Amino acid sequence: MLISSFYGDAFAGQFALRLKGSAKNFEIETDLYKWENGASEADKSRLRSKLLARNLLEHPAEDVLFVEPDACFQQRPNILLDEKDYDVGVYYDLSTLEVSGPIFLRNNAAVRRLLKAWQALGRAEPEATEFETLSRILSRPGFPLEVRRLPVTYAWVERMHRDVHPAANPVIVHFKTDGLLSSRIRIPR
Repeated sequence: MLISSFYGDAFAGQFALRLKGSAKNFEIETDLYKWENGASEADKSRLRSKLLARNLLEHPAEDVLFVEPDACFQQRPNILLDEKDYDVGVYYDLSTLEVSGPIFLRNNAAVRRLLKAWQALGRAEPEATEFETLSRILSRPGFPLEVRRLPVTYAWVERMHRDVHPAANPVIVHFKTDGLLSSRIRIPR
């Protein structure tokens, strides 16, 4: 499995390096893409699907997991590494019932068709977010895909989920800052 993520500035880059280090603890490779400041906002809003398509093409023997750069692995992601009976793994936000958080894609022909449809719908509906368009594509009949709903422990945000799931043991923790500063880590130069 390959982890895919992006960052645009030094602050997000610090989080991305922490993500890469946490994945390395479980012998999982990470591809970090540096977002260029000069690119358009429309391109930035479609980075998930572009990075996933690029990673599947460049690494034909690898399945790909997209996570935000503020994520960090706390445990080995057994569902993603050991279970092979599904094509797509996503977390559905309980308040919106839309895809949210990590996106796991098996590297196969059906998933590549899904990616093309996802990108086409994104171009046709530029006001919709990538999560909205992916949710619509996954709910359409006609895609012969097995979709696995990932548990909340794969999209964990401590301040949002701990009160509801006090005994949970998170696998992937997301450090949503909402503009607040959190502890920084050193970027080696």
